[in-house]
Amino acid sequence: MAKSRYTIQSFYYMQQHSKSRKNRQIKLATTYGVMTLAVALISIICILLVIGYRFNPVKGDLELGSLMQFRSIPSGARIVLDDDPLSFTTPGKRSVAVGEHTVKMSRSGYQDWQKTFTTDPGELRWVNSARLIPNDIETKDVFGFPELASAMPSPDRKWFLIQTSATQPNFTLVDIRNEEPETAAFSIPASIYAQSEVPEGHTFSIVEWDFGSRYALVKHTIAETTEFIVIDRTALDNPESMVNISSTLSIALQQVQFSGSSGQSFYGIENNTLRKLDSDAGTISQPVVRDVASFRLYKTNTVAYIKQPKDGRIAVGVAVNEKTRQVAEYDDTQPVFVDINEYFNDTYMAVSRGAYLGLYKNPDESTARRVASYPLTVTPQWLRMSNSGRFIIAGAATQFTSYDVETRERFDVNLPGSSIDPTRPLQWIDDYHLAVTADNDLRLIEFDGSNQHVITSTVSNYPVTLSDDGELLYSLSKVQDGFALQSSRLILK
Repeated sequence: MAKSRYTIQSFYYMQQHSKSRKNRQIKLATTYGVMTLAVALISIICILLVIGYRFNPVKGDLELGSLMQFRSIPSGARIVLDDDPLSFTTPGKRSVAVGEHTVKMSRSGYQDWQKTFTTDPGELRWVNSARLIPNDIETKDVFGFPELASAMPSPDRKWFLIQTSATQPNFTLVDIRNEEPETAAFSIPASIYAQSEVPEGHTFSIVEWDFGSRYALVKHTIAETTEFIVIDRTALDNPESMVNISSTLSIALQQVQFSGSSGQSFYGIENNTLRKLDSDAGTISQPVVRDVASFRLYKTNTVAYIKQPKDGRIAVGVAVNEKTRQVAEYDDTQPVFVDINEYFNDTYMAVSRGAYLGLYKNPDESTARRVASYPLTVTPQWLRMSNSGRFIIAGAATQFTSYDVETRERFDVNLPGSSIDPTRPLQWIDDYHLAVTADNDLRLIEFDGSNQHVITSTVSNYPVTLSDDGELLYSLSKVQDGFALQSSRLILK
């Protein structure tokens, strides 16, 4: 009887133990399941936050937001986003909701900067065009000269070439790498260029610098003769370093541009035929394109060209490594302009005809296509792409239309003042800013015409340049005894 009672108790105990173990297993499974779901949910939320999703309390759902990346010159600017001060200074970033946002940046000693943006879902918007201008701008003369005929800063922003007389081959090279510039005066020897019985018939002008900022190209005209002479800034005391490419190659050139940075390779138009030239090798290529009116060269071997009117039509095209492709054709009743550049490894060619502009992506390829077309507020007399290739401006005098390749936004701008030469393009001083010299005021503006600042007085229609560190802005001014190269401090010490 006792044994039977023990057996029943053992069975009851085992049964209870089995139930308890099952309950623990169920609890463990439930706990692990809840933890797994929680981890998965948290991971999904984190991933959504990382890729830009955020909760919209108004709509009560998740939506894909945008990311704003802030940068300013100088850095260390305080940021106010939609009236809310951010906890960091430039540079920095912040996720934002899709839609319109106003960004304000400020720093002690500088004027405030402000711009309004509209962001799209998933967009990374770079807010990096903010150049803060000092409240008080210090401008001083750094080099004086009696006359001024032409001037040209180098692409690397380290040199300024000045010509004092259009009828004399006398130049001064100004080294602007230091705040107190050094100068070197030089002349092109008479043995380099063609002579005439009428000395006053000579005219000289600076055409351009090469991409590497070592060589400068000077145009010389006498009677019916036009020549192009290359100057090596590293050998100004050696006249033999100066090369008259027209006489060296025995070719009458109408237009010339450096190809690359060797100082020996060029593209040029001879008798309306585009050719590749090499002054060192003494070679002239076979015709790249015939019946060419003008061209624009990007770096080494990418050329956009406009052909001469034929049978009432004007063709535009592109040549890459001397292989050509026609891009478009128009009737010849309206003026046509072209420019070409690269943006994020894609080639873009802008073509304006009358008050209308078309933008072509990779025009040299079989997959070429027009990616934008839009009306202009004025029939342009010039067309230029920015240094980075992101922006296109087309206009006349101080009125222009700007287009942003990245955001596909268009801006119509009409600046104050009048230009002496409406055919002279506005000048890009960096990737986002333009210099305007109308009415003898040097004005800096952004690509869309916003944040305009008058920096100093200047001579209209002459180029300006930033120093290589971006702290100074160099321009030309009229002074009591002639002219001066002047510097305006944009970054406070």
